[in-house]
Amino acid sequence: MSKFLLICVAAILACLIAQIHSLPTSDVDVDKRFYGPKGGEKEYNLSLKKKKWEKNFPGTNYKWKAECKKVQHRREWRSLTKKEQKKYTDAIRCMFNKKSITTQNAPGARHRFDDFCGVHIRQTDHIHFVGHFLPWHRLMMSVYEEYLHAECGYDGAIPYWDWSLDSGVDKFPKSPVFAPSAFGGNGDFVDVDPSNTTGVFFPGRTGGGCVKNGAFVGLKVNVGPGNSTAYNPHCISRDFVPDLSEVLSKENVEKTLGKPDFYNFDFYFQGEDFFRSNFNMSEFGVHGAGHFVIGGTLGSMGSQYSSCSDPTFYLHHAQVDRLWWLWQQKNPKKRLYEIGGPVDPVPIFGPVPISPKNVTLDFPIDLAELTAPWKITVRDMMDTVSGPLCYDYI
Repeated sequence: MSKFLLICVAAILACLIAQIHSLPTSDVDVDKRFYGPKGGEKEYNLSLKKKKWEKNFPGTNYKWKAECKKVQHRREWRSLTKKEQKKYTDAIRCMFNKKSITTQNAPGARHRFDDFCGVHIRQTDHIHFVGHFLPWHRLMMSVYEEYLHAECGYDGAIPYWDWSLDSGVDKFPKSPVFAPSAFGGNGDFVDVDPSNTTGVFFPGRTGGGCVKNGAFVGLKVNVGPGNSTAYNPHCISRDFVPDLSEVLSKENVEKTLGKPDFYNFDFYFQGEDFFRSNFNMSEFGVHGAGHFVIGGTLGSMGSQYSSCSDPTFYLHHAQVDRLWWLWQQKNPKKRLYEIGGPVDPVPIFGPVPISPKNVTLDFPIDLAELTAPWKITVRDMMDTVSGPLCYDYI
């Protein structure tokens, strides 16, 4: 592992300590934590039956499917034809032209793309380092996909980016995701004082400016950067850190998928093991690496709050969701409804709380105004081909 990664540790710690809440502590053995049921449920139960879902998405005449009849296949970006790729990026651009419906609570939002990012910003402190991290983001991805269908006529499934195929300092910047015909590449280099930055300083950062090409050049997002939802129009910026792509290796993917229970899988994903292993870079979570490798210090994806202002956020989180799906498929009888972890963020240092409030299958999750018609629980997000969800990965 490069010396660069070790240099970044102190800055990462400072950033995360400032952003993550603390909980009361006890002397519970870290390795013995497991919250929630260890076994799967035998069958899916649609609360309120099908009528629960037969309501329009806010701002549209489009209904969420009450049951899964035709499964959509989410595919890796480079497996799409050029025509399919353009249809997807065109649909995202369309979201920038749809009027916001969340300005009451996110006053800076001006379009539908802002709406999704505003919700993420507002809920960030409650959806990371918690047991519902993966179900909440699965909900976000699924509702985002449905809005692409409802608002912009997109008839496909959202794609994912298997970044393990692009792991490596030289390979990463050449990923087809960053082609001028796709999401565009890095921003121009912007110098920054390491001692005077609000983000994580990465010595190997290579950009920081606005995207210079691709489908989203010139577009403005109006919430963020950071945790603000006030009106602040700005470009989508990128600050590539190619060294970090080493963390996104096939070996680390397999290590993640090898975790024996949901709690350990989920929190390894989120990077908690990195902090509890005396900063062993081999334990750095692929979720965080997937953000920082694109966003670095100054890029949109580098913000824990407003990373959603870069469309690559959805490619990355489709891959995150895919890995959870793959982990479930390894033992569906046990894992399909296996959930665990605390409601409140676990402290990344010190002993684990002895009696945290635990996430269960009936724990409520939402996207605020974007899912207002429904009472959604973690249970509803566990099976991707049951209830309102109707997709898998190929």
